[in-house]
Amino acid sequence: MKWLSKISVVTAMATALSSAPLAFATGAHAATTRYEVESAPAECSGVVASNHSGYSGSGFCDTPNAVSSAVQFTVNMPVAGTATLGIRYANGTTANRPADVSVNGSVVQPGFGFEGTGAWNAWATKSLPVQLNAGTNTVRLAATTAGGLANIDYLDVTTDDGNSTIMQGADVSTLQRAADLGARYSYANGTQGDPLDILKSAGVNYVRLRIWNNPRSGYNNKDKVLQYARTVKAKGLKLMIDFHYSDTWADPGVQTKPAAWANHGISQLQTDVYNYTYEVCTSLKAQGTTPDSVQIGNEINTGMLWPDGQVTNNNFTNLGLLLKAGYNATKDCNSSTQVIIHTARVESGARWFYDGIRAQGVQWDITALSYYCYWHGSLSNMAAVVSDMRSRYGKPVILAETAYPFTTANFDHSGNIITSSQPCSGYPATPAGQQANFAAVQNTARNAGASGIFYWEPTWYAVPGNGWNPADINNSGNAWENQAVFDQNGRLNPNIRWLP
Repeated sequence: MKWLSKISVVTAMATALSSAPLAFATGAHAATTRYEVESAPAECSGVVASNHSGYSGSGFCDTPNAVSSAVQFTVNMPVAGTATLGIRYANGTTANRPADVSVNGSVVQPGFGFEGTGAWNAWATKSLPVQLNAGTNTVRLAATTAGGLANIDYLDVTTDDGNSTIMQGADVSTLQRAADLGARYSYANGTQGDPLDILKSAGVNYVRLRIWNNPRSGYNNKDKVLQYARTVKAKGLKLMIDFHYSDTWADPGVQTKPAAWANHGISQLQTDVYNYTYEVCTSLKAQGTTPDSVQIGNEINTGMLWPDGQVTNNNFTNLGLLLKAGYNATKDCNSSTQVIIHTARVESGARWFYDGIRAQGVQWDITALSYYCYWHGSLSNMAAVVSDMRSRYGKPVILAETAYPFTTANFDHSGNIITSSQPCSGYPATPAGQQANFAAVQNTARNAGASGIFYWEPTWYAVPGNGWNPADINNSGNAWENQAVFDQNGRLNPNIRWLP
C-alpha cells in the first residue's frame, strides 16, 4: 500500500476507468497446469515434431529404447501441497517400460511402469500423487536398467483442492490495534464474532501482516507481529510477513531507511537486511508460527532503503544485493517459506523491474503486483500483465493488494483517499459495487493465471485511535475506512467473497 503518495494524488482521480463486471464464481475446484515436453528443459534423445512419420502429438520425447533416457520438467507451485502428476505416454511394445519418478532429486516412485500401448502413436495417461514444495520443483522421469523410457508427450499437474493452492488473502495489519481498542465485528446478519472467523467464513485462507522496524506507535513491530501471528495460526490461516524495512510506510513514493540504519552504506545494509529478516523469521519459527511466505520489501517499484538501494539510471546492482540478502535469510530460516517480490507496476514497467533484478541473479518464488483499478487502469490491462509475468518468469503471480470503496461517506475527521461515487466505470461506491469489483478483479486475475489475491485492510473501519500515522496513531484518523469490507458499525458486506 503506497499510503503517503496516495494521499497526495487523491485530487487527480476524476477520470473513470472502464471495466466490465465478470461472472461471480463459487465453489472449490481442482486446478491443472500442463507442462509440454517442447517447452520443458527436457533431457531426451530429441523432441519430435507433430508431423513425425507414424506419430501423433504436439511434440514429445522420442526415447523408447535408450536406457539412459530421461525427461525433466520444472513445476511451479504457489504453496506446498499434494498434487497429481498426469503423464501422457506412448509405448509401442507389449513390454512394461519402467521409470524412476523423482521430485527435487529424490526418487518418489521407483520402477513406475509405462505399459504397452500397442503402437507408438497410441497415447495413454498414467497418474501419480506426489508432494510438491512451494515455488520451483523439478520432476524427472528416468529410464531404469530394466528398459528404456516410453515416449512422453506432456505432464499435467493437478492440485487436489483449489483452496490448497489459491491464496485467498487479507492484509489485516491494523486489526490487532483495533481489537486492543475494543472494536467490534459482526457477520452480515448482525451476529458478533471474531473478525478472523468472519473473514474465514467469507473465504479467506491467508493473512498478510506488515512489519516495521521501530514504529513510534508500538504496533506492527516485531513483538506485535509475533503476538498476532499466534492468533492467525491458531485460526488455521496461512501467514505472509510483509517487510517494509522502514519505521513507517514504504511504497513507490518513499522508501525511508529505519532510523537505526540511517547512516549505513550498501555493504552494511546487506547485513542489516539479512540479520533482521532472519531474526524475525526464526523468532516466528521458534514459537511455532513459521511464515508461509515472506515479502522482501513493499511496492519496491524503484528499489528500497533509499538512496542506497534505489534504482537510478537503470542500475539494479544495489537493489539486487539487498534482495539477495533477504532471500538468503528467509531460506536459511526455513527453506520452504516462499519469497515474494512485490511492485505496484501493473500499469507499466513490470518487465523493466523484474528483468532488472533477474539480471542481477536475484531469486524469488512468487511475483507480486498491486492492482487498484482507480490507479492502475483497466481489468484487461491487469490481466495482460499477470499473464505476461507468469509466462516470462515461470513463477506464480499474485495480486498482493486490491480494494474498492463501498460508500462515499466519511466516518472520521480524516478525509477519504477515494471520494468518487463511481471510481471505476461500472462499479458504484456501494456495497454491491464493492462486491462486484472485487469479484471481477479475482475472476480476471485468476483467468489470467494468478495464484492469489489479497484484499488490503478489509477490517480497517473507522475506530478512534487506530489512525494511519505510526508517529501519531491516536489522532491521525483513517482515510481508508470506506474501502473496508466492514461498515462503520463493523458489519460485513453481505455479498463479499474471496473466490476459491
